[in-house]
Amino acid sequence: MKKASGSKKTLLMDLPKFESEFEKDVFIGLRSYPKYLKSKYFYDRAGDLIFQEIMELPEYYLTSSEHEILNNMKAQIFSYLKPDAPFQLIDLGAGDAKKTRVLLDYLIQQKSNFTYIPVDISANAVNQLTSSLQRQYGNLQVVGLSQEYLSALRSLSQEQKKLVLFLGSSIGNFTRNETLDFLKDIFSTLNVDDLLLIGFDLKKDPNTILAAYNDNKGVTARFNLNLLKRINRELGANFDLDYFEHYPSYHEEKGEARSALVSLRAQGVEIPGINLTIRLEKGEKIDTEVSRKYNFIEIQRLAEQSGYEILANFTDSRKYFANSVWRRKKQ
Repeated sequence: MKKASGSKKTLLMDLPKFESEFEKDVFIGLRSYPKYLKSKYFYDRAGDLIFQEIMELPEYYLTSSEHEILNNMKAQIFSYLKPDAPFQLIDLGAGDAKKTRVLLDYLIQQKSNFTYIPVDISANAVNQLTSSLQRQYGNLQVVGLSQEYLSALRSLSQEQKKLVLFLGSSIGNFTRNETLDFLKDIFSTLNVDDLLLIGFDLKKDPNTILAAYNDNKGVTARFNLNLLKRINRELGANFDLDYFEHYPSYHEEKGEARSALVSLRAQGVEIPGINLTIRLEKGEKIDTEVSRKYNFIEIQRLAEQSGYEILANFTDSRKYFANSVWRRKKQ
C-alpha cells in the first residue's frame, strides 16, 4: 500500500516553504487534478495498528499467501545466498516483520552470522519492532532504520553480502516508470551477486482482488479514512470523515487495484498547517493508492530491464502470490 500516479497535473505557482516532506506532499497532492495523497502516509501509529488488522482479514489473502511461501521455501531462498561470511538481511518496509520472522527463525536455527536491518518510514514501527525482536531473540543483531528506503540502503556498508527483502505487494504501489527507477536504484546499492527477494501479487479472479481492498468489516475503509484523520491531527485540517467514503476499484486489463476517498457532498476543507483551503465537488475523488498485479512475463521483463537475473519464482498453493529471487548481475 503506497504511491500516486505520475499522470496527475499539479496546479502550482511558487511553493511555500515546508517543515516536512509530509506537509509538502499533502500540499502538492491536494492542489493537483485529480487530487491524491501518497499512500506511504497511511502508516502513522494508528495506521500501523489498523494495517495489522487488515493482514488478519480473511479477504486479505496477500499476507497468508506470502507467509506460506516463506515458510515452505526458506531453505531454498537462502541456498542462493551461499552465506560463507557475515551478511546483512535488509527488510524494506518491515512493519511488524510478521512474515520476516519466519526467515529470522530459520537463520538463527542455522546459526547464521547476519545483521537484521529493518527499514520503515514509520519511526513508531521501527522502534516497536526493534524492542520486540530484542525481547524475542536476545542476541539477534538488529539495526533499525527509520528512513526512506534508498537513503537507508546507501548508508549501509558495502563490505558485506546483502539480501534485500521487499515483501508484500509494495512493488505494485509504484507507477510503471517509478518501478523501474526504484529497482535500478536498488541495483546501484548492491554488489554483484547480492540478492533481492521481492513480492508480487499475481493476476487472478478480479472479485478476489477487489475483496482484499473492500472487506466486509470495513477495516480497509477505516485505514484509508485514517489518512484524513492524520492530516487533521498534524496539520490542523477540518476534514469531516462522515462526508467521505472509501471507494475501491479494479481495472482488470491494466491489472490495477485502486483506492480513493470520495466526497459525499460539495465541501470546503481548511488545512491551516500548510496554509491551504481546498474545494471538493460532490462525487470528487482523492486517490490514495494503486496496487498493480503481475504475471510472470511482466516479472521477467522487470528483472531484465533493471539489471537482474531471476534465480527462482516461488508461489503459494493457490498461485495467488509470488516471491521472486533476483540476483544483481555484472553491468
